[in-house]
Amino acid sequence: MSLILKNRFLTIIYVIFCFILMIGLWNIRESKEGIPVLNYHQINPTEKNPLTVPTSDFAAQMKYLEENGYHTISPDELQDFLVDGKELPEKPILITFDDGYADNYEYAYPILKEHNMKATIFLVSDFMGRFENYLTWDKVYEMSENQIYIGSHTLSHFELTPLDQAELVNQLVGGKLAVEWKTFKFCEYIAYPGGFYHQMVLSEVKKAGYKGGFTVYNDYVRQGDDPYTINRIAIFGSQHFVMPRFWIRLHMAPVVGRLERFRSKLIDAGYPTLAELIFIP
Repeated sequence: MSLILKNRFLTIIYVIFCFILMIGLWNIRESKEGIPVLNYHQINPTEKNPLTVPTSDFAAQMKYLEENGYHTISPDELQDFLVDGKELPEKPILITFDDGYADNYEYAYPILKEHNMKATIFLVSDFMGRFENYLTWDKVYEMSENQIYIGSHTLSHFELTPLDQAELVNQLVGGKLAVEWKTFKFCEYIAYPGGFYHQMVLSEVKKAGYKGGFTVYNDYVRQGDDPYTINRIAIFGSQHFVMPRFWIRLHMAPVVGRLERFRSKLIDAGYPTLAELIFIP
């Protein structure tokens, strides 16, 4: 290798190193200021798809959180922090599940109890007790009495943004009332199906009596954030490097989120092959 090529190579390595260091230092600052809200779906040992985290992996992740001093909080505690500035425990974290799958009770719930952890499940209320792989209302009630907050994921899991106002109200109010009727507790938080919302959705969510809403925008939650567009960190099932991927998503959520959004922009711009080169943990 010639001296010129060698110098160019070393320069490139130096620039890459500085870039990685800059991201790392920036992310350390971000993680200290932000609160992670994890978003799960299914937890079971059999299904193999991105929305299913194997039971053993979920157990390892909850063990990691406990051993590293994280304290689970409720949506109300997060709301009080965002709106009133109330103090939270050291290293707060909110654990959420979408849809209301039966395996949340069978597999996730015992693990959460073992570690004395709070969690939140957003239900598609029309699915409860109707389909075999979804929760029954008696199990929903049991969990709601034992540190599991029950929120709404709407009545039927329709994407909200294309709906006319009448059906939008039906989905928001119907899902809320069903949870309240079955748990005898107020349902004051919603997770938007697909994470999609616009101004009319936000307006009707407030009118329906919700105190906050959750998206799937991959980032931390920080003081001053809008309680109706709360960020969450999606945790997917994986067959490889499970704990390293979990660690990266937990500790580097802003970086992962920006990578996801950059890849989406490349796809929208007509560069899907280039987008595939961007690794998302």
